[in-house]
Amino acid sequence: MKNILFRKSYQWLLLLSLFILNITLTGCIKSEKIIFSCEQDTNDNYVTKVRYQDKIRDLIVWKRTDFVKASFPPQRRCEEVTPKLQTAYDNGTLKHLTWGYVQDENDYNKRFKSLCTTTGKDCHTLILTLLESDDPDMELKKFTAVFYDYSKPHLSISPCKRPNDMGMNLTCDVNVLQLFDDN
Repeated sequence: MKNILFRKSYQWLLLLSLFILNITLTGCIKSEKIIFSCEQDTNDNYVTKVRYQDKIRDLIVWKRTDFVKASFPPQRRCEEVTPKLQTAYDNGTLKHLTWGYVQDENDYNKRFKSLCTTTGKDCHTLILTLLESDDPDMELKKFTAVFYDYSKPHLSISPCKRPNDMGMNLTCDVNVLQLFDDN
């Protein structure tokens, strides 16, 4: 009888120990999720930031004012583009960016030059609208350059290339985790 009681109390002690160990280890695991957010910095600029584990990086400082006439000041662009980046990252399409034309949701006769994620030949997720006068290749290269530190030897090759298929636009590879590579 003593032996049975001892085993039951031992089982409870073992269960309690495993429970405490589980809680402790779970609390120590860093989040693997990438989080994009639009925030205002100390200079009153709107910034798209990226969080990963315990690190935060500025991705885009929204200073361009030539979209104000079209009712897209820096704050609105930050607030609209940031969730698109999150959606594209979450659905796995942020790996490749290109440019193309996207139809206006309200007027199918209007098309906008845009940076977008790509799946094959088509734009998948609109990321950022460009001005018609913008050089889309240059804007795409500037936009994707923030993901790479070209001073590192393994990043000396450009992540941008024109696909072999004729008529396809410049496409740039994006690796968000590269922002957090401190090596």
